Amino acid sequence: MQYSVEQIEKHTIVTRLSVSIYKMENEQLDKLLDLLEPGPDGRRHPIIPPKISMEKRNQQIRSLMIARIFVLINQLKKETLLQRLHKFDHMDFRWVREFPRLSCFLSVDFATKEKAYRSCIRDISASGVFIETSDIFAIGQEIALCFILTEADETLPFRIKGAVTRIYPDGIGVQYKNMTKYQQEILNALLKGR
Repeated sequence: MQYSVEQIEKHTIVTRLSVSIYKMENEQLDKLLDLLEPGPDGRRHPIIPPKISMEKRNQQIRSLMIARIFVLINQLKKETLLQRLHKFDHMDFRWVREFPRLSCFLSVDFATKEKAYRSCIRDISASGVFIETSDIFAIGQEIALCFILTEADETLPFRIKGAVTRIYPDGIGVQYKNMTKYQQEILNALLKGR
């Protein structure tokens, strides 16, 4: 079964959200629900569980909030979901960005001042890439990237410098630095054409 770019991007968002949501406090979950499901007056109806002990009540409220969040996430279109998440200031949602990302599997060679690496790019945008790696990096660390983009029958080697802006258990987010206008046009054309 083939999936559309929209479905792949939505799946990537839901996967990242899942990790963040389970780490959140109830107040943060409540704030996220307000963003995902605003009522006509800007507020939604609160979730009220049956009358039980306070500890069980809090656990049930949390479970109901998380369940409602996932229902809403699955109902919302990707663009609407991203627009609403842009308003959420919790640090676990800093990966939400204005540039659309394309899930992919591209081989990449990259290097720091100390060492060279080979891995794969899991998603790419006009502003940066996510590289799968278990190696340790630091925020702000400079990286030189080299990967090959394919357009029709043409292969384009793409060399660019970047900096680590996000660190995850399974990889790093790298933002391009000093991108030329030509490089920007190539990336925009490739991403729009997919």
